[in-house]
Amino acid sequence: MSPDLINRPAVLSSLREAFDAYEAALLRHDIAFLDACFNDDAATVRYGVAEHGYGIDAIRRYRATAVPVHPGRRLRRVVIQTFGDDFGSACCEFTAPDTAMIGRQTQTWVRFDGRWLIVAAHVSLIDPSAVSAQ
Repeated sequence: MSPDLINRPAVLSSLREAFDAYEAALLRHDIAFLDACFNDDAATVRYGVAEHGYGIDAIRRYRATAVPVHPGRRLRRVVIQTFGDDFGSACCEFTAPDTAMIGRQTQTWVRFDGRWLIVAAHVSLIDPSAVSAQ
């Protein structure tokens, strides 16, 4: 891929908007919006802290019973990258008052017909003492 196709400002900005909208929906526990952010496909995958979601139906079943995230959840170290016009990733760490653990979230986004959708996601927690020095 040509370097001039990586992180082009307009594409990066549009993916950041989609990522921010997802995060806002997560904080307000807007299940319908969150479900709509995932590609409606059997190949879509979401690995959560305590579950594996293979396919959009499994992801929706999980989301319907999921406990809302703590409203004090805060993002840090957000890294968003885009490659071409229609592919990108979003990675971040998060903290919340209800756990001493550090959360990590990775999302792979693809733009379908002008709309960014998540095709793969992974959420995990790690003990801060286990994080290696950087």
